[in-house]
Amino acid sequence: MWEPYLRTKLPAPTEQDRDRLEAFAGGPLPAGYWALATAHQGEALDEDLVRDPSFPTFILLLVAPLDRLEKAERSYAIAFAIDHMMPRYPAGLLPFADDTGGNLFAFDYRADPAAPSIVFIDHELDGEDGITPVAPDFASLLRRIGLTPP
Repeated sequence: MWEPYLRTKLPAPTEQDRDRLEAFAGGPLPAGYWALATAHQGEALDEDLVRDPSFPTFILLLVAPLDRLEKAERSYAIAFAIDHMMPRYPAGLLPFADDTGGNLFAFDYRADPAAPSIVFIDHELDGEDGITPVAPDFASLLRRIGLTPP
């Protein structure tokens, strides 16, 4: 179901990683997301298993900070996306996946910091113009693409 995208041994996610991401987001990470990221960070969902054909595939971004990653892995990290792409978008978005085309999926904490919705961020558009709602929550996103929430 998940295929290695980065063919390297990645550092295991830690509770400190989770705490750092939640502090940046201003709210808790969805439990289902953390379970998935812990098991599959840096992996891509098998395109043949995606139930919604209009839905792009995605790679779960790495949760480790940049100083725990090798140079070749850094561009696949949440911290890299935060530093290099997120300044162009409103605060309250936490990227968690890449569509392999430079676009991001993100948790949107702006409306409800305790229950973020999911948005797609088009890297060719800035600000609100680049943000498209995708799902009301992480479990709905998983069901949409054909996965059972953990």
